[in-house]
Amino acid sequence: MIRILVGARMALRIVPALATVLGLGLANLAFGQEVYPTRPITIVVPVGAGGSTDSLARALAEHMGRKLGQPVLIENRPGAGATLGAAQMVSTKPDGYTLTMVPLGVFRMPYLSKVQYDPMKDLTYIASVSNFTYAIAVPAESKWKDLAQLIADVKASPDRFSYAGSALYTSNHLLMAELGRVAGLKWTFVPYKGDAEAITALLGGHVQIVSATTTVLPFVESGKVRVLAVGGAEPSPYFLGVPTLKQLGYNVEMLSPLGIGGPAGLPAAVVTKLDRTIREIVEDPAFAKQANQLGMELAYRDHRAYTAWTQATFVAEKTIIKRLAGE
Repeated sequence: MIRILVGARMALRIVPALATVLGLGLANLAFGQEVYPTRPITIVVPVGAGGSTDSLARALAEHMGRKLGQPVLIENRPGAGATLGAAQMVSTKPDGYTLTMVPLGVFRMPYLSKVQYDPMKDLTYIASVSNFTYAIAVPAESKWKDLAQLIADVKASPDRFSYAGSALYTSNHLLMAELGRVAGLKWTFVPYKGDAEAITALLGGHVQIVSATTTVLPFVESGKVRVLAVGGAEPSPYFLGVPTLKQLGYNVEMLSPLGIGGPAGLPAAVVTKLDRTIREIVEDPAFAKQANQLGMELAYRDHRAYTAWTQATFVAEKTIIKRLAGE
């Protein structure tokens, strides 16, 4: 009887103590999730410093740092078709402290060369930030006032026309290749190192057409270049009055979002916080102004929508690349 009473008294003392310990543990767990991040975050940017992608990443990092209360650092890792950031995620701890900017090439390169990552297994897609705009342009002094006139001449003289773009298998190239397929055109692609070189070739008379991003905008504003169509899903605010290819009756669309991703297995609480932070930044007029100055169209997709887009795009890229390769 005495043993029972003593045991009961001990139990009465032990139970509250256990409750206190468990409560503190749960509180610490919740607190740990709540205060992320507690140290600097690094975003890998898989292109060189100085371009529009890098500049957008740095602006995003600056705003993220203010909102998250920790520095957000940029690490440039150019090369391998802008996939080194994705490849780095394979060996990165999924704690939210090393992220990567994700360009479209991440989903295209696996069909072009051997890569060190699987875009559907090795990354967590957090949110998209912006879209590139692709424009089809000709010299302002040319006779072509709209795309229909240009296409008529290309059809009338197969293999006489050439277009410039930045590198083989870029979105600039694939946009024109798809238009050529849909419209039944025979023209030649001339690859350059980047948009600037491609536009110089156009102005120098080395090619008749260029497929470029908003890098071409200053030449439009100075009256040297005329844009005939854009390749996005919607008309571009940078080229007012210029129709999309779909509006002109050609079922061609080239979307090239830039997003933020992390390693596979990123905790849901971290994804949610980063996603919410990116949404708030994209909605911030100050950030929108910075993006506008860079010629970047903001296009936020949340974690779910962005993940769905990556899955669909990975499948679509295979079709486009195989078609282009003649398989």
